[in-house]
Amino acid sequence: MTDEHIALSPAQVLQVRHQSAEALELESIWQPGEPPPRHWHPHQREEFEVLEGELTVEPGRAEPRVLGVGQRVTIAPRTPHRMWNAGPGQARASWRITPPQRTLEQFRFMAQGTALPRAMRMLWAFRNEFRVGPVL
Repeated sequence: MTDEHIALSPAQVLQVRHQSAEALELESIWQPGEPPPRHWHPHQREEFEVLEGELTVEPGRAEPRVLGVGQRVTIAPRTPHRMWNAGPGQARASWRITPPQRTLEQFRFMAQGTALPRAMRMLWAFRNEFRVGPVL
């Protein structure tokens, strides 16, 4: 476990738990907020387990659903999705990304700001890890 914390936004902070060639393991805390843009990962699988509070997840073309403590969701590669805390209190989840590719580097980049034109640089630099919008 590391002590590295990464603030992706005012509503989301990550703690890096473990990184290897096989997986990136994180714990994420979400404050109540609005849904992020739908995005997808060309080659990565994500697994989430809610540890505290409730998270709303919108995987693929499915309707949004609320996950409570102990519930899990797996997002397959190339599946558009988004996840956020629509509840009144803090939410916390474990998060596993396989393979990790350059995702930790991407998170560090995002923590430095995502306003234009920096956001465009991020989308290009990490296009193998992260895409916004529908799958093309």
